[in-house]
Amino acid sequence: MKILLIVGIAAASGLGYLLSSTTPANAGATGILTVFLLSYVMSVVMLTFFIFGTHRVITRLFYSDRTGRVADDVTLRRSYYFASILALGPLILVSLRSVGKVGVTELILVLLLLAIGCLYVSRQTA
Repeated sequence: MKILLIVGIAAASGLGYLLSSTTPANAGATGILTVFLLSYVMSVVMLTFFIFGTHRVITRLFYSDRTGRVADDVTLRRSYYFASILALGPLILVSLRSVGKVGVTELILVLLLLAIGCLYVSRQTA
């Protein structure tokens, strides 16, 4: 958990520095790739904590009267796996937007890709 937090803070500070110190024309292809990579890492970290925290809150609110283990418990590792899939969605949409127009078809295909990825993760981590 500490490592994930440190990586997220480092990615956020690196992204902030990169966005404030360079322009896309000066950064070149490597700079743009770095922006995409750092934004992906930040998204993964934020989504991991969001999924893990939301699951804990919902479990405490709705399952506080039960003793024992709640079925399909979400650990921090499992939250990370789901977050690594879901963080690709906005990144793919921004990438598609930069090379052309994003329409309904592309949005449906990205959502389908994310659903298949989440289904895969849920089956592999069960």
